[in-house]
Amino acid sequence: MNRSSSRFVVRGAKLPAALLLALGVGGASAACGSPPEDQPAPLEGPSLVSGTSFERYGLLVIPRDGGVAEFRAIENPSTVRWTGRLSLEGVTAAHSLGSAAVLRRGRQLSLYTTSPVEAETPLPDAPAEARWIPSPAGGAFVSGDRILAVTLTGTAEVTAGGAVHWAAPAAGDRVVALFEGADGAELAVWEAGESRPAATRAVGTRGPVALAGWGRTIVTASGDGRGLTEWSIPGLEPAEGAEIGGAPSALAISPSQHRVFAASVDRPRFTVIDRYDWQEVGSSRPDAPLETLRPGMTGDRLVAWDGSNAWSARAGEAGLDAVPGEWRADLPLALPGGAVLLSAESGLGLLRPDGGVAAVEGPADAWWLPFRWGRRLPVASAAVVPEDTLEDAEEALDALADSVPPGPRIGLLTVGRVGRMSDGSPALLDDLAPAPLPELPGGFYAVALSSRQAAALGQMRELLDGSGYSTHVLRRMDEAGDMWHRLLVGPYETLSDAEGAALDLLRERGIDAWIHEEGDQAMRRGP
Repeated sequence: MNRSSSRFVVRGAKLPAALLLALGVGGASAACGSPPEDQPAPLEGPSLVSGTSFERYGLLVIPRDGGVAEFRAIENPSTVRWTGRLSLEGVTAAHSLGSAAVLRRGRQLSLYTTSPVEAETPLPDAPAEARWIPSPAGGAFVSGDRILAVTLTGTAEVTAGGAVHWAAPAAGDRVVALFEGADGAELAVWEAGESRPAATRAVGTRGPVALAGWGRTIVTASGDGRGLTEWSIPGLEPAEGAEIGGAPSALAISPSQHRVFAASVDRPRFTVIDRYDWQEVGSSRPDAPLETLRPGMTGDRLVAWDGSNAWSARAGEAGLDAVPGEWRADLPLALPGGAVLLSAESGLGLLRPDGGVAAVEGPADAWWLPFRWGRRLPVASAAVVPEDTLEDAEEALDALADSVPPGPRIGLLTVGRVGRMSDGSPALLDDLAPAPLPELPGGFYAVALSSRQAAALGQMRELLDGSGYSTHVLRRMDEAGDMWHRLLVGPYETLSDAEGAALDLLRERGIDAWIHEEGDQAMRRGP
């Protein structure tokens, strides 16, 4: 499901339109919103990013002492796929926003992008003591009662009614936070551009907190301190929850949004929970309470920290494996296939699933960030094309290059033979689009599912068709050039009728649908 890509309100700091076009909004490909019996297995590893090129996913290496950035292969961090031309000044911290990075130099912040034009754009300053809190939708710098929320498309600054424990940007250009109110801990939601919270809720917890549901829900400790509660955004209504046998010490959400990872303090425990029915998938007993949980890039593994030692676990499983080396703000990092990138005294290493460690060629003192390339892929290898088509392909690439704004040129990754268009001209990757779907009738629709994988819609479509619903598939391209498929129910003549259908889907099948209006492409809710 695509994350919100609307312009995030900034107090005088909206990002330039040219830069907004350059940004792709990262997101995990997943079927979402349906109960387990209708839900395909959680996507993990390379399958999590299928529907777009796997080569888009990699590691952005930012030198701490200054220099040029590198984009490295996710499957082999020793392989450099792209080297920047922009000389960056030394940074004190770097944080991933998916397909961009926030660079910090003391109080000064900037947004660094790589494609289609490599650029660094100033952001509002943050207090020197501000701490960074990452989230699926971006992140937030928090200091005292101040919040600076950062997404790919801008920033927003709000002031809470007390010291902030946790904060994040949420869907719909909102800001959410847990802060210390006059009578105890409170959750709050600010609408875009507003200085006062639109909703507040007293809660019996001061953390941890996790943003879920693609920025539409919040997961916290339950009031009794024995489990978890999910809260809606923006209404802050309590919904489902789960018992985990103790107060949580750390929470995390998988990239596919299917899993909740929870570590509890009482009788140290690590628990994996299915977010759709809030049932426990598995659990284990670590030797010490886990303080931090860091999901991997593609959902098949995460890493954890207990204050002294690092561990890794497969998503959906509860066994923990020891990870050697030091714990940093960026490493260790779980990679696809069960590997873990780590930092040790001897340099960087890749911990294989069999327990062996292979050396990684690269700067150990740099920031290694999970990264998703934007609108154009860096050249990873030469295309294998017949000699009689190579000249045509080169001419087509030259023509495309003429349309790209001035700046560092980034080639296209071409795999296999170059295809042909109907007129006989060579087809570039962006030309090989799926066949058009039938035109949708105008009206209002309930969106039951969104995925990069068209096949992921099949099972739910059959179930809904069998229940008497009228279903359609809408295909759309996001700002990053990725194709998304939406399963629509309708059409309905009025908005209220479509909202009624969405409510029926929620009651009957647990599908959290939102409304799409066909005609002007206005989205009433959801990504």
